[in-house]
Amino acid sequence: MTHKQDLVELKYFSEISRGINLSNLSEITSKAVISNKSNGITGILFFDYGYFGQILEGERDNVEDTWGKIQKDKRHQNVKLLSLSVIKERRFPDWAMKLFDATDFSRQFPQFSEIVESLNDVDLETYQAIKNLWSKV
Repeated sequence: MTHKQDLVELKYFSEISRGINLSNLSEITSKAVISNKSNGITGILFFDYGYFGQILEGERDNVEDTWGKIQKDKRHQNVKLLSLSVIKERRFPDWAMKLFDATDFSRQFPQFSEIVESLNDVDLETYQAIKNLWSKV
């Protein structure tokens, strides 16, 4: 039985919409930090090669509300839910939203550096590698 106060972790993957630049990405992150703090959500955002991967942690209702907004956000396309699961504790309790690119991510999470370092093709190979990465985080 699920409860709206269950602590959950949601992982998703998406492509950035055309016309989004680094300035927009900085704005997205800043707004996400404010919103996530007020909703008790923590997590990480990975961006590289035009793709997003994100992990959100928090109470089920808050995470699902945020997920609903992400799905409607025109800055994302091809949004794919990878998993939603109940967790016992947060993995990223100190980050309302931490943004990583491939290099930063591999430094912070060395166990994934081999996967991240292999991301050199923007086509299907990159898509599959990032999707594979998020399924293992």
